[in-house]
Formats: sequence, C-alpha cells, structure tokens
Amino acid sequence: MRVTNNMITYNFLTSLNKSLERQNKIQEQLTDGKQLHRPSDNPVKSIRALRANVSLVENEQYTQNLNDAISWMESTDSAMSNLSSIAIKFKELALSADGTKPPEAYKAIAAEMDGLINQAVTIGNTKLGDRYIFSGQQDKTLPFVRTDDTVTYYGDNNKISMQIKAGVTTPTQDSVNLTGAAIFGANNEMLQHMIEIKSQLETGTPDLNVVLNTGLTNLDVDSSKLLEAQTQLGARMSSYLLAENMLEKANVVITGDVAANEDLDIPKAIIDFKTSETVYKNALSVGAKIMPASLVDFLK
Repeated sequence: MRVTNNMITYNFLTSLNKSLERQNKIQEQLTDGKQLHRPSDNPVKSIRALRANVSLVENEQYTQNLNDAISWMESTDSAMSNLSSIAIKFKELALSADGTKPPEAYKAIAAEMDGLINQAVTIGNTKLGDRYIFSGQQDKTLPFVRTDDTVTYYGDNNKISMQIKAGVTTPTQDSVNLTGAAIFGANNEMLQHMIEIKSQLETGTPDLNVVLNTGLTNLDVDSSKLLEAQTQLGARMSSYLLAENMLEKANVVITGDVAANEDLDIPKAIIDFKTSETVYKNALSVGAKIMPASLVDFLK
C-alpha cells in the first residue's frame, strides 16, 4: 500500500492530539486534585465513588438526627434530675411539719412548697429551641398550665422518634422524648399530691396524717416512677451514643473509600504530566523534521 504525505500527516496529528489530550487531562486533575471529572475517566471508580458519596449523604442525615436526639434526651435528663431535687426538698419540708409548730409556721412551709410546685411546672415546660420537650408530638404547645391549685396538661402522649439508621423506626423503642405522663403521672398525680399536702399546711391546722403518711407515701411512689422513667431514658441515650460512635467510625471508612476512588496521587500525576509534556514536545520536534513542508500545507 502506498503511503502518502497526507496519510503520514494525518496519523502524526492524530497521535499528537492524543498526547495533548492526555496532557490536558492530567493538568485538569492537578488543578483540583481529583482524578474523576466524568464517568468516562474511570467507570469502575466512578460507580464506587458515587455509591460512597450517597452513603455519606445518608449518614450525614443520620448523624444530624443522632445529634438532635441526644441533645433532646440530655435536656430531658437534666430536667428530670431537677424535678427529683424538687421532690426531695418538698418531702423534707413535709417532714418538718411535725405537729410542734404554730399555725403561721405551717403556712410559711406551705408558701415555700407552693414555690416548689411552680418550679416543677416550669421544669415541665422546658424547651429545647422552640420545642417543648414534654409535650409529646404537640411540641409547639405549652404543656403545663397551673390555675390556682389545678394543673392542666395540654400536650399528648405520642412518642417522637428519629431515624438513625436504614430501616423502619419503632416509636415505642426508638423514642427520644418523655411525655407529661412519664414525669408527673397520667393525671399529673405528682403535682396534685404536692398541692394536697401544701393545701393542708395552708390551713395552719393540717391533718398530719394526710401530710406525713398518705402524702409522703404518694410522693415516694411518684418519685420512684420518675426515677424509673429517667433510668429508661438513660438506657436509650446510651444506645444512641453508641450508634453515634459507630456512625462516626463508618464515616471514616467511607470517606477513605471516596478518597481512594476520587483523590489524585499528586506526585505520580506530576511525573506523568512532565513525561507527557516531554513526549508532546519531542513529537512536535520529530514531526517538524520528517515533514517540514507537508505539515505546513496540511495546517493551511
């Protein structure tokens, strides 16, 4: 077969353009340190990187849910500890009503108890951001309102759950909240028992059996329920903290996978670029020598 000048020129320029394309590709990679800019760069690595990035996005949402859930439970735990302290102080005041005091002393104790009841209601209305933590799913509604000696609950008894892993959440198991019933009882019994004791002492001539026997027994039961709910909350919080730790470790592995598939080996790329640049320049030099005239004609 006869080889013409045009064939030589065409083959040379085709080879030269491929060399230039490779050089430009490496230069593009060096610009941002990424080896993948389009699926055709490396189809297998592109698929792996895509899957890893999707997993990272999903885990980012799970991480946010975990952070929100843990913050919610920490606020709840702190509020319940404060309620337990109030219950202890209230029982101490009740025990001080030992039948040896004048009427004004009982009334003074009642006034202090009234302040503790108000504090308990305030804790029941604790907010995290703009959400009431003890209102159930009605978390934009003020849960507890005290009118004289009646406390009304306006929240609901529904659980709030946050998805922290792939799959279906179970509100009864994965709930992050406690409702009003969990802290004060289904009908605000704890607050009502406090009010009953306080009301006895306000008279100045209290029925000490109601105060020291029935009243304190009821408060002991209420405190035990409060502690039990707090313990269950602590167990759930521990599982969420463990899930957070596991998710952080998983993210480290996935981030490594992304880097392995996307990130450029800079030192190697620099060497490849220099090599490609040298090959391209040498090709230009050789081409100019073997076809000085035909190349100019072709380019015209």
